[in-house]
Amino acid sequence: MTIRLARPLLGEAEAAAVAEVLQSGRLIQGPRVAEFEARCADVIEVPHAVACSSGTTALHLALLALEADPRTKVVVPGFTFPATANAVLNAGLEPVLVDVDPTTYNFDPDDLRRVLDAIDGPAVFLPVHQFGLPSPLDEVGSLCRDRGVVVVEDAACALGGALTIDGERVEAGAMGDMGCFSFHPRKVITTGEGGLVSTADPVYDERLRLQRNHGLVRTEAGMEFALAGHNFRLTEMQAAIGLVQLGRLAHLMADRRRLADGYDARLADLRERGLELPRVPAGAVPSWQSYVVRVPEGVDRDALMRGLYEDGIECSVGAHALHTQPAYAALGGFRRPMPGADDCRRRALCLPVATGITDAELDRVVERLTARLWV
Repeated sequence: MTIRLARPLLGEAEAAAVAEVLQSGRLIQGPRVAEFEARCADVIEVPHAVACSSGTTALHLALLALEADPRTKVVVPGFTFPATANAVLNAGLEPVLVDVDPTTYNFDPDDLRRVLDAIDGPAVFLPVHQFGLPSPLDEVGSLCRDRGVVVVEDAACALGGALTIDGERVEAGAMGDMGCFSFHPRKVITTGEGGLVSTADPVYDERLRLQRNHGLVRTEAGMEFALAGHNFRLTEMQAAIGLVQLGRLAHLMADRRRLADGYDARLADLRERGLELPRVPAGAVPSWQSYVVRVPEGVDRDALMRGLYEDGIECSVGAHALHTQPAYAALGGFRRPMPGADDCRRRALCLPVATGITDAELDRVVERLTARLWV
């Protein structure tokens, strides 16, 4: 039997919630979406949360809400899912890469300073909390503030994650000016597809809501359209699933921690043979959306993945080195050395974290990984 890379926990409660929506006849954005937004805002500890159709549209909405100068450069980590850069391009702005620390897969603060020094004009920083591990925004918050750099978190994987900043726990999505979440089935909670933007700024909240729904404003006279917006709405069915899933969040987070602890214990001895385990910096609370190791130098990671699939173990590269992708070949901001992203591209391996994986299945993953690494 195949050990799945990821598997959402869905059951009768979600099915009943969807059935109730269908019976109501109200299927598009309505009271359940509003309730889902309020519940998410409570979890993230922000005043405002705007639900939308995907994590990618969340990023797009957030960038549109900035109403940024078209000359604005948006700094994006070099190792991430392409949606991060695509949202920048689709918002009419220019992405520029910052390298990552291969031990955390998150942006390198020293390289961020170099990149910002080289930008002449307005800038936005779009840090990714890669695999659910909060980025080191505690180290660069003052740098961004002093330079007037707006911070939009790509928190797609990080609901439930947090970071200690100035002695206080700050939730992912509440560290910057806006935070963007995904509820894709590989995330800790799911709505099938779906996303959300969090913010403490009421101006951004208003702009997000306008852009999400065609620029529509309801007045006493009827409907007016304040701008040429989009249809990025979440459905009532998706919100109904999300509300049930939020009730499962503590359990799902605990199960991810159990799996991460299980891998840590089982793989500890392999460190001496060059396998590198995830590093969690002090003060960071990951969501453990993924558990990603780095295979020893010289190992053919892709061949290893093929072998694990033959053994019935799903795995993944986790993310992508953007500067190697043909879609971005013409972008000047991608033409610089990316040693950290290159290391991740060659060596990162995402192991199964499907909800409910048993201890015996963890044993099997580790046994086959060890056998395939050192045949």
